Amino acid sequence: MNIQQQIQRDIKLISENNLMQSQLFAFLQRLKVNLSAPGNIEQVLSHAGTIDNRSAEEVTQIINAEFGKIDSDWH
Repeated sequence: MNIQQQIQRDIKLISENNLMQSQLFAFLQRLKVNLSAPGNIEQVLSHAGTIDNRSAEEVTQIINAEFGKIDSDWH
């Protein structure tokens, strides 16, 4: 039996069983939630070059200083 036949057999079985339908629905909902969210790389990169180097360095120093207080291995 190939995969398509197995799926067809399972669908027939599920269509006849309300409990299995509910369980499959819950599983599919969890599966959709666990799918990785689409990336936002393009949105982030659209901001490239919008602040000058001095400001970027200042932001970097602040982030390093603040996160360094939480976890000294951050650097």
